[in-house]
This record gives sequence, structure tokens and C-alpha cells, in this order.
Amino acid sequence: MMAFFSVVNSFNAGELSPKMQGRPDVSQYAHGCRKLRNNLVTPYGTAERRPGTIFVAAASGNGAAVRLIPFVFSSRVTYLCEFGNLYIKIYRNDSFVVQVSSPYSSSDLGDLRWVQSADVMFICHPLHPIYELKRTAETVFTMSEMEMTYPAVLDDNLTDTTITPSARDGNITLTASADIFNALHVGSYWDIVYTRIENDIDFDFHADGVSGSIEVFGYWDLTTHGTWTGTLKIQRSFDDGATWSDYRTYTSANDQNVSSSGTEEAANVLYRLSMSDYIQSSTGTIRYCECLFSNPDYETVGVVRITSVTSATVAAATVIQKLGDTAATKEWNEGAWSDYRGYPRAIAFFEERLAFGGTEHQPNSLWLSRTNDWNSFKLGDLDDDAISLTLCSDTVNEIQWLCQHDSLIIGTTDSEWTLSASGSEDPLTPSNVKARPRSVFGSAPIAARKVGDVVLFVQRQGRKVREFLYSWEKNGYTSADLTELAEHISASGIAEIVLQQQPDTLLWCRLKNGTIAVLTYERDQQVVGWQILDLGGEVTSLAVMPGSEEDLVYASVLRNGALLIERFAPRSWDALADAVYSDSAVIAEGENLTRVSGLGHLEGMSVQILADGAEQDPKTVTGGVVTLDEPAQKVCVGVGFESLLSPMPIELDGQGGSTMLRKKTISELLVRVYGSIGGEIRVGEGGWREIISRSVTEDDVNSAIVPKDEVIQTNPAAGYGRETLIEIRQTGPLPLNVSSLSATVEIAE
Repeated sequence: MMAFFSVVNSFNAGELSPKMQGRPDVSQYAHGCRKLRNNLVTPYGTAERRPGTIFVAAASGNGAAVRLIPFVFSSRVTYLCEFGNLYIKIYRNDSFVVQVSSPYSSSDLGDLRWVQSADVMFICHPLHPIYELKRTAETVFTMSEMEMTYPAVLDDNLTDTTITPSARDGNITLTASADIFNALHVGSYWDIVYTRIENDIDFDFHADGVSGSIEVFGYWDLTTHGTWTGTLKIQRSFDDGATWSDYRTYTSANDQNVSSSGTEEAANVLYRLSMSDYIQSSTGTIRYCECLFSNPDYETVGVVRITSVTSATVAAATVIQKLGDTAATKEWNEGAWSDYRGYPRAIAFFEERLAFGGTEHQPNSLWLSRTNDWNSFKLGDLDDDAISLTLCSDTVNEIQWLCQHDSLIIGTTDSEWTLSASGSEDPLTPSNVKARPRSVFGSAPIAARKVGDVVLFVQRQGRKVREFLYSWEKNGYTSADLTELAEHISASGIAEIVLQQQPDTLLWCRLKNGTIAVLTYERDQQVVGWQILDLGGEVTSLAVMPGSEEDLVYASVLRNGALLIERFAPRSWDALADAVYSDSAVIAEGENLTRVSGLGHLEGMSVQILADGAEQDPKTVTGGVVTLDEPAQKVCVGVGFESLLSPMPIELDGQGGSTMLRKKTISELLVRVYGSIGGEIRVGEGGWREIISRSVTEDDVNSAIVPKDEVIQTNPAAGYGRETLIEIRQTGPLPLNVSSLSATVEIAE
């Protein structure tokens, strides 16, 4: 008989595929687990029992689908939004704040995408216009459709079809010369373009007075000639000439003239020139003030929004930007987004622009707003004008997600792209934009998550999580598969991913079978470890929000016939009485509590009780209440769960060769734990043995049980077998954290 001593000092490779059990030659094998359920591995290598969840609220809608979305105004002011069937319920600090109406039905919720700036959240969905969820006061929220000053539009009309508006402003009728309108165009924006009849003011001042006016948009310039004395002003009117205000002022004393320019960014603004204190010169070739004010943009772009469609050739509309004329014109653009053409399915911010991507009609097109003007998608040649482009490839790359990084990262069904300026240090402008394909794996319709320099995304089939990053060694982008050694984890498919960054970087993946797969990810330390969390009910949505000490993770869980919103308890606590290791828990505090109420959501279920840090006997909830065995000051009542840690079978190489498939047994086992109470261990088919006693006999009977930091020795007395299976579990409402295992393995001759 030969004996070997084996140490497992890290579990941070997570749960490995069953196909890895014969591969001790792979480096991750020594740090991996055969089973890792309801535990979280840390970058340091330890395996900690996951915290339980705290009951927040019962979702509305009798168990119908909901989507949890964080609304983060600042790191200290955060809200949780429960999107349900045509409503949004908003919570702060786990307390209900307000409910607002929503256009999204239960079937829409999975396709929602959003970005947020300060107190405005922009939300997109392929079947709905862009909406804005706004916080106008601490407890006041509004939900309204995003209003466009200039819409995203399709290519210019190249047919002979004309549109004739009935008026330049107000509520008007549009009459087309051919069939172009559809009932699904209601709500869509259209551009109607006219060539300017007047685009300059050519006026000579011989005395005080004012010139005629023109409508100005974009770049303008003013020059004067002559010998004159006086005060010349550019005046503007924003109410169609009813009132005028001074905009620019210039003075001359016989020998000075004006050369000036500017840009008018508002629409429907009238300009004129005004002269005062005029004195005509008696000298000079030109003895008066000769003025030329020019707006070289020869086109005026009016914007209308369709309110109803009478027929294929007649529609009613409201003018958003005043039209240049009422004549028939072939220069018009249909809006790119509508019920008829579809709406964007992806959204992101990038270089002070609001970016949208992918509609039903244009699945591989992108639209980026004007710089710092997110309601305007007016195209032009200026650096801050909007940008529109289509990804060019030999397949239709339907855009699935956008993610802001050094470049705008674009995930499509067939490949991953970057969009940026041509030069790495150049700003993004209409004349300096380049989209490049970078990898060819394809993406699922699930929002990607940015982790430092890396973007994590789900591959098209919903089974693999890949990391998209720039590799200096390869001088290009790579998309490594993070599920390569744990392909079984996502067998049911990934439905949603969210990112927790404190206390550790964890990617939470909601699986289609209702469980959660968590990836512990620290790329700098080469830590990639998967684990499965089972909440005892179907998880239907996840959300993460910043907290004071660690990010808060929320889940909606179909439990006991109702859909509940629950928050994972903190992983750190000072006293065992503050720990939460049961699910959908209710925490009660008071003097000499003998019963805990507020448990209606767990009616008829068996629950575990932790009272002042001590475990009491399980109870069944009746009438929303349980009665305690002993009075207590702080009580946690919730549904129990089992956590299980089983390292990969021990396989060693020695003088006698490999131990693989040879009969062996573990004669002695050392387990290093910290902050732990209770727990059980077994080897092979042997019986379960308690790791740390839950008894108070070794403690001061007047004090709460204190979690232990110890090395526990056990002699399993298991029989010989081909594999050495070690299992450690915890079933009570108590912590169990394992940092290492040491085993003496005896090999049968």
C-alpha cells in the first residue's frame, strides 16, 4: 500500500464540466470542482456559502412576467424599477415609491434595452418608439415618448412621387402623388425639403431703420462695405417676427466695417439687420453702409409627424419644424423608425452621442445623434452633425447590442464590430467614421457588459459567454470562450446577464431553466470560475445596483405560486445575528419577540429560523406567522437551501505511476474553514459528519455562537474506490466557508 498527501488550496476554477474528470493534466483541474452549488468562489480561491435573499415585495400582475431594471441617479440615489404589464413600479431602499404607466406589455419585457444619463433613462424596443423615464423629483417619475427635433430618416426619395403640404405650420394635410402612406405610419416623423427662395439680406442703410428678414438655420456670415458711422445689430425673432431681440452688435466711426459669422442651431428663427445712431459720411467711395447677410444653406428641412392616415395618398400631420413652402416637392425622406419600419433594438452612448442600432427594416444600420443633442439625428457635414451608416458585409448582420468602450462595440448575429474615428486620438465626425469587423462568433440578443478593458457577451446560440478584448500580442481583437471548461453550466441557455463589481467581479447569468449561473471573473489574476445558484423557484429577472459597501443584486423569483422580488443579502456581516442564509427571508427586530409575521408570501411552506444567531427548529408558516421556540431580539425567517462543494476527484502521479482509475481511499482529511458554523462532510458513499458543532457547550452560554476559523480533522473511514469523491454541504441557516482541503490518499497494491 502506498500513501500520498494531496492539497487542494483553491477552488476558483469553479465547477468544471463532467468531461474534465479524466483530465488532471489541465491546470484548472487542481482548482476546479465536480459540483459547486449555492457557493461563490472568490478570486483568492476560497468557496463561500452564498448569502440568502431578503423579501422585498410581491410583484404585481398575479405572477405575470416582470423585468427588473436599475435606475441609478448617483451612487447614493438609486431606484429599482419593476417593469410589468403596462406599468412600472419604482422602489427605493426596498420601499415602494410610485407607479407609472408604461407602453410595454409582458411579452415586450425581454427585449427592452436602456441607457441612462443623470435623471433620464432612454429605453428602446423593436416594436415601440423610444421612451424616456424621467425623475423630476425624489418621488416623481414620468414616462413619455422621446420627442425628436430632427428624426432619423431613410435615404432620399429618388422617385417622381411628390408630397404637397397644405400649410407650413400647425396641423396640416399631406397629399402624395402616388401611394406611399400606410396606417402603421401614424406616429412617424418625415422630413420635407425645399430649396430656399431667399437665403440672404442685401440691404443698404442710408439712415436708421431695419432690413427685411429671412429664416436662418446653420452657418451664416455678415459683411459690410462703405464709410459710415452708427450701430449695426443682428436681431433674432423666435415667434415668427412678433418680437425681436438683439443678438450681435457692431459699431463704426467712418473707417470700420464688419466681417462676422456664426451658427444658428435652433429652427424657425428669423434674422434681420437694424441700424441706429446713423451718420452718413461725406467721404469715401461708398458713402453709406452696404450690408450682405448670407445663410448659405440653400435647403430648409421641415419636419412633420403623421397623426392619421386617410388613404395611401393622404395623411394628416403636425409640423415639428416649420416647412419652407407649400408647393409639391420630390425632396422628402420617410422616417427610419415607425410601426411600419420597426424601431431600434440596441442603444448606447458614445462620444457624447446617443446611438441606436438595428430595426426590422434596416437590421444592420446605425444612427448616432448630433453631439450633445440627443433628440436630433439631422445629417450634415459639420463635425457635430448626426451620423448614419450601414455595416457592410456578405451577410445581413442584424445588430443585437451596442456597448460603449474606447470604440463603440457592436454585436451582430454573425460577427462583432468596432466603430470609431479613423485615428485612435481623433474625434468621431461624419467624415471620420469607420466600422470594422473584429471577430466572427455572432451574438445573442442579450445586452453585453463591460468589465474594465473587456466586453463580455453571449454568443448567438445562448450557450457561451465570450470576452471581447484587444490583444497586443496578436495586434487585434480576440473573443475567448469563458465556458470552454464548463459547457454544461449553460445547457438550458442563457437568457440575461448582469454584472456585480463589488465585493468581487461576478457575472450573473439567468438561465432559461430558472436557475442562476455565476461567473467569478478576475482577468488580471486569470480567474474564471463558474457556479450554479438554485433559489428554489424560477428566477425570471436579475438586476444589479450600487450599494454603500457592495453592489446589490435583485431577482424576481416565481415561488409558492407568486412572483416575488428578492434582494441577495450582504456577503459580509459583523455578528451571526445579522447573517442571512435562507431565501425570501423576513427580518424582524424587537424586544422579546415570540412570533414573526409578514410571511404571507411563504404561506404553508417550511421555513428555517435564525434567532439572535442561534438556529431554532423549522416551522410551517400559518396565517403569515411563525411562533418562535424561544424569545429573541433579532430573527431571520426564510426558506432553507443546500450549498454543496465537491472538488474534482484527487488524482496524483508518483513513483508507482498515476493513481487514475486505481483503487484508493482517503484515510485522513483536513478541512480549513473560516467564519463557519455547522456544515457536514462525507467521502464516497460514507455517512455525513458535522464539521463544526452548532452546540453552545464550548461557548459561554450567555453569548451567541461565534463562527469558527479552524482546521478540522476527520477520518472518513471510507472504503476503497476508483475515485475519491469529497462532498461538503450546509443545509442550515448558517455560514460555511472553505479555503482548502488536505487529504491522505492510500493506494491499494
